[in-house]
Amino acid sequence: MPTAEFAEPQVLTSKQVDRQTFHSNSFVPARLVIPSIDVDTSIEAVGKDEAGRMDTPSDVNHVGWYQYGAKAGATGNVVLSGHLDDLNGPAIFANLDQLPIGELVTLQRKDQVATYEVVSVKQYRLDQVPLASIFAATQSKRIQLITCAGPYDENLGYRDRIVVTAHLIET
Repeated sequence: MPTAEFAEPQVLTSKQVDRQTFHSNSFVPARLVIPSIDVDTSIEAVGKDEAGRMDTPSDVNHVGWYQYGAKAGATGNVVLSGHLDDLNGPAIFANLDQLPIGELVTLQRKDQVATYEVVSVKQYRLDQVPLASIFAATQSKRIQLITCAGPYDENLGYRDRIVVTAHLIET
């Protein structure tokens, strides 16, 4: 029976390890700033709801960060959700659909900052939202901002979702 031989393991010095590509300036985001739509708000970590979907923030004026996704500045999708409105009126992402392409979006935590540039703003029917591309692993460094849109039905909720994609330009 043929046998497989393995290469000898390579031992790296600490200086060589520091140069490895897995080193990243990522962080758990605490604040979201989007100047053109007057967003400057706290971010709370969220998980999944009882139906297995991304949960929403408890405060309509905060944004939820999907804690099972990427951290700010890291490779992958940093997924943030925010409410469109509530019974009292507009909420934090009421104007998300008005974000211009090229707008800068900043995630912050103390002295750490990750800046992203908006590359797309799209509206989808709820059953056509590209969940795989929003939540799946990717080699890109990007954020996905999500909120409700379209007509509201008391039994089904909002018919559509707005999805904004922005790529990391600076950490």
